[in-house]
Amino acid sequence: MDLYYKENAQEYSLISHFQSDITSKNETFHLLMKPYLPILFNRCVYKVSDRTAAEDLVQDILIRVYNALPKYRHDALFKTWLFTITDNVCYSFLSRNYIYKSRVVTFIVLDNIKTVNDSNIDLEIDCKKIISSLSINEQEIIKLRFYKDLSLDEISNILRITISACKMRLYRALQSLSLLII
Repeated sequence: MDLYYKENAQEYSLISHFQSDITSKNETFHLLMKPYLPILFNRCVYKVSDRTAAEDLVQDILIRVYNALPKYRHDALFKTWLFTITDNVCYSFLSRNYIYKSRVVTFIVLDNIKTVNDSNIDLEIDCKKIISSLSINEQEIIKLRFYKDLSLDEISNILRITISACKMRLYRALQSLSLLII
């Protein structure tokens, strides 16, 4: 237990030094962040599943932390604050990826559409137009599942919800889509 408090006291003194001493900000920041670099990298790799992108994200995180550190208040643990920034940067990266990697997703509607001879027909739909009319939560889960092709487990980790909540959200989003299609 003493080691835990000793590390927090050291972090606290480095943060205070960073906030007060302008001349040695860079050195203090380096000392403060050095033990967290591998942790941040691994967390980014876990979130985005791309080592190259994770390296860039760590750089972005360091810049954001450096700029935000003068305003840091000691209300919570520094590690918690740092991980919140890391997660937000990763989520922003994932959401930006949807814009560049989006493609037209074709849904096949077999039920409720029948020809005169009772054979099913396929209906292709440009989802960009229809998805925009869904709620933000529904859009998010549809994009993660069908555009990014992530598993329900991966989606639940990204959205920080349970698997059952993830399944329910996806089910409701698909229901809403089917109502818009028909």
